[in-house]
Amino acid sequence: MTIPTRLRQRDILTAQLASCQRVDSSFSRGAAAALRWLIAGGPGPLTGATAGPVDFGMIVQELAAAEAIVYGPPSTGREYARGVEHALLWAECATSGPPVPTQDRSRPGSHDRRPARQQ
Repeated sequence: MTIPTRLRQRDILTAQLASCQRVDSSFSRGAAAALRWLIAGGPGPLTGATAGPVDFGMIVQELAAAEAIVYGPPSTGREYARGVEHALLWAECATSGPPVPTQDRSRPGSHDRRPARQQ
C-alpha cells in the first residue's frame, strides 16, 4: 500500500529551490538537493535510491538517512544533512519555516560537504 504524500505546491517548491541556490552554504546545498529531488526525481540526496516517482517511503528513507548523520557521531556533511532534513519536513508541511539559513552553521574552516551515500 502506498501512502499518499501531501507536499507543498510545485511552484512553491520551485521558488524555494531558487532561494536556496542563492545562498552558498552546506545547509542550502542540502536543502536545494532535497527540493530538486522532490521536483524532478532521480537519486535521493543522501541515499542515492531511485525507484520512479518520489513517494512517502522514499521521503522517510531520506529523512532517516539525514537524522542518522545529524544526530549521529560528528562527521562531515552534518549541515548538508540538516538542509535535506529541513527541506523535506518543510515540503511536507511538517514545519512552517522554509529552509534558508542566514549563514552556514558549520565551524569556521571546516569543510562540511555532502556526506557519502548511506548503504
